[in-house]
Amino acid sequence: MAGEEILSQEEIDALLKGIAGGEVETETAETPSGIRPYDFTSQEKIVRGKMPSLDIINERLARSFRISLSSDIRKIVEIVNVNVNITKFYDFLRSVPFPSSLNIIKLEPLRGFSLVVFDAPMIFSLIEFYFGGSGKGYYKPEGREFTPIEQRIIHKVVMMFLEAMEEAWKPVFPVKPQYIRSEMNPQFVTIVTPVDVVIETEFKIEIETRECRIMVCIPYSSVEPIKEKLYSAFLADRDEVDMKWIGRLKSQIKQSPVKLEGVLGKVTIDFNTLLNLKAGDIITLQKRVDEDVDVLVEGVKKFRGKLGTFKGNYAIKITGEA
Repeated sequence: MAGEEILSQEEIDALLKGIAGGEVETETAETPSGIRPYDFTSQEKIVRGKMPSLDIINERLARSFRISLSSDIRKIVEIVNVNVNITKFYDFLRSVPFPSSLNIIKLEPLRGFSLVVFDAPMIFSLIEFYFGGSGKGYYKPEGREFTPIEQRIIHKVVMMFLEAMEEAWKPVFPVKPQYIRSEMNPQFVTIVTPVDVVIETEFKIEIETRECRIMVCIPYSSVEPIKEKLYSAFLADRDEVDMKWIGRLKSQIKQSPVKLEGVLGKVTIDFNTLLNLKAGDIITLQKRVDEDVDVLVEGVKKFRGKLGTFKGNYAIKITGEA
């Protein structure tokens, strides 16, 4: 084209050599201020910080399940909430040891499904303790599925864990955990897509000399509608009901004296009639003798009753509520 200068091969070679050696400066595209790159495949960026209320829930869960399990197997059990980790679902599945009992649950009214995972050492230790063993036996879980008896024991412990979970969640957000089914193969527990973000909670359990693990996996999408409750540091303690205080308050209220009145009837008269009243005059109360009278509690009509006598005293027999 006219007016354009075409570089010769020697000039092109010299230009490339200058760029490579740093002698020739090149322009770089600057990113406008306020714009940050975003990776749509990495959802961790939308999850902010820790969840203090979730930590409180896990502490309550560990304490409640420890009490239930200890009394059930008659052994000393210690349960510690190790950590809460935000990760992708496929990373969580990679951390699950094989074999394990993967139990699919639903936390009503939260959407989606969650997982409660018991590792093999915990399962076989519990089976041994339930059947009177010392907990020192050797087991080799690889290469086989759980027997029907082992599955019954697993289901029993899972339901115990879900009861503790319901109690732990109640002060923050009431949920009703529902057991769906159990699996051994992680391929059959795809509760979300592999790249979805999940909240992984790990509990470390010590039963006598055995160390075991429980892992809870809750999709972040399930708790997203209530995330503000989980991020709040003091919500759980503020909403927790002090039953002892309520009991004392009820006791004091029950001892409070109240004024009880039985109203035989009412009538309206003029002031002149009132001034002329004398002994022997009759005032008609606009109520038949067989009708119920009103019973007032601190001036408020609460009951109906029949007028009569009891042990030489006038009395009213309660016949119903007003």
